[in-house]
Amino acid sequence: MAEATSVVSAEGGAVQKEVTAVSWTGGKDCNLSLLCAKREPTLDVRYLICFRPEDHAFRAHPIPMMQEQARCIGLPLLFVDIPRDTTDYMKEYVDGLRRVRDEYGIKVICTGDMDLMDRALCLNTLLSEGFDIVFTCVKSPFFDGSWINRILDEDAIEEMKAIADQGAKEGMEKPLDLGGERGEYHTMCVNGPIYKERVGMDINDEPCREDVKGGTHWKGNIHNADSIWTISLNEDSV
Repeated sequence: MAEATSVVSAEGGAVQKEVTAVSWTGGKDCNLSLLCAKREPTLDVRYLICFRPEDHAFRAHPIPMMQEQARCIGLPLLFVDIPRDTTDYMKEYVDGLRRVRDEYGIKVICTGDMDLMDRALCLNTLLSEGFDIVFTCVKSPFFDGSWINRILDEDAIEEMKAIADQGAKEGMEKPLDLGGERGEYHTMCVNGPIYKERVGMDINDEPCREDVKGGTHWKGNIHNADSIWTISLNEDSV
């Protein structure tokens, strides 16, 4: 089990640093969370942790890409596998958290979530901090395959703002969320202030495309789509 370290506070006293993991998919939100956690003097960030359903294909956040991110960042990537046939996901998540707590001495888990934050501010913060981010999954009707592996930059943000505004004007029940919080798009970071080197993956020019007859039927506050495009990794680089 990992032992906590200490840091001297501004008042001169010792403050115990808590062993910390960052919940990880490799996307923009968790990268910003990791940056903030590393800058927090009371946290000792030692691990990245990914909760993954058993035998589930992470097409929007390819696991080989996550593993390469972890190598370039210099932190171990831990996996908590959720059994495929479970009927109680909450219990499995809690049991997984207990296992990593007991095995690795993790006291704090940081998560990245834009739900309670200004979307444009978060995106602009990522750019100003120097993160290189690419789109790895996009969904109709807001996007098409040309967005896959495109850099998330100021031009992309402005285009997404225009798409969101147009949806609102047309009276869409769920116009584009600028942060992709309903799953309209997903990203992966390939470089930035927390990386020791750029993430190197061989990406195919043609993305994967899935057309769903009648559209997807995910429950809750999730964007449903007729077509989904995801990044395609060259098998030789996986």
